[in-house]
Amino acid sequence: MERNYAIDYLKFFAICAVILIHAGPFEEVTLLGLDGYYIDFTIDTLSRFAVPFFFMASGYLFTKKMNSDNKNSVYFSRYISKLTQLFASWYIFYLIYEWFSNVIVTRNLTSVSETLGYIKENIRLEVFIYGAGPGYQLWYLAALIWSIVILYIFIHLNKLNLLLVISFGLNVAGLFGQSYSGLISLPFDTRDAVFFGLLYTAMGAYAAQNEYAVKTKIGSVHPRTWLSLSIIFSILLVIERGVTVFLFEGKIGDYFLLSIPVVITLFLYALSNPELGKNTRISKIGKDSVGIYVIHVFFIKFIHLVTDLSGYSYMEEKIIWHILFSPFVLILSYVSYELLQKLKKQVIKPMKREKGISLAEWKQ
Repeated sequence: MERNYAIDYLKFFAICAVILIHAGPFEEVTLLGLDGYYIDFTIDTLSRFAVPFFFMASGYLFTKKMNSDNKNSVYFSRYISKLTQLFASWYIFYLIYEWFSNVIVTRNLTSVSETLGYIKENIRLEVFIYGAGPGYQLWYLAALIWSIVILYIFIHLNKLNLLLVISFGLNVAGLFGQSYSGLISLPFDTRDAVFFGLLYTAMGAYAAQNEYAVKTKIGSVHPRTWLSLSIIFSILLVIERGVTVFLFEGKIGDYFLLSIPVVITLFLYALSNPELGKNTRISKIGKDSVGIYVIHVFFIKFIHLVTDLSGYSYMEEKIIWHILFSPFVLILSYVSYELLQKLKKQVIKPMKREKGISLAEWKQ
């Protein structure tokens, strides 16, 4: 399967955007005479392309692989198994970390009964649907698992176009549980697979299923045009979010109506310029974006914990902290994940050799 380097390249900027959302730079400071709230609001809104782009890229790559694999049901099972293992292992990691930090900092959860109550509270149905729990960013993996399952069913039934229509309607309806909740508020969370991830995953699948036709249609347009359109839609997205916050008294959602054209035009930019970022460090980091995604929240939480315990929390009010914190988290997350992968290979390789299984077969 021919690799699209531009997707990895753009994934780098997407994972940087995710870290910016979670780190909240400049939120409580004044920079160049501007209230930090407005700076953080703008950065946060512009960064909201990231998760939809991840969904769309996943749908595209999954479908491409499905189309090139004769045993697509086997690939589907392996893919879902890999995602589920990733979600479960990191959920347990954050469950343990939150318990440990509670014991150390607040002296809570020190008894067996309190610990059992904590575990029971965080292992429930919502976890497997919304990814709710201590590792709040893991909701994406839960949503991706369900999105891929639904996508596979519709591809198998040859009803991908129908899924696009249904998922678009659900996404628009889901806005009333997000940025438009001040107009009509839904009594349930819509940041999930059905209302959010499914549309972008389906659009990625559609691009893969109709790649020749899509590339033919966009071939006459310069790649920078798609990038420019994405930037324009992003600016309009800031306005859309600002208007909804003003009209609906501070209601701030995770996705918006204009999120759709922002991500579509950005993805068309990637499809029209597949060699973008080839053999660059940015693409290499972007390729490992899922690893950075699952681990970066740990470093955000841990660094805040250390500054609190050491009495240096006042440092977080400094401008230099807000400038350097997000890049520092990115570097720590990338290096740590790379080390974990090397360690895993060193552990798995000898184990598999003893059983006569190659590392390539194990990865599959």
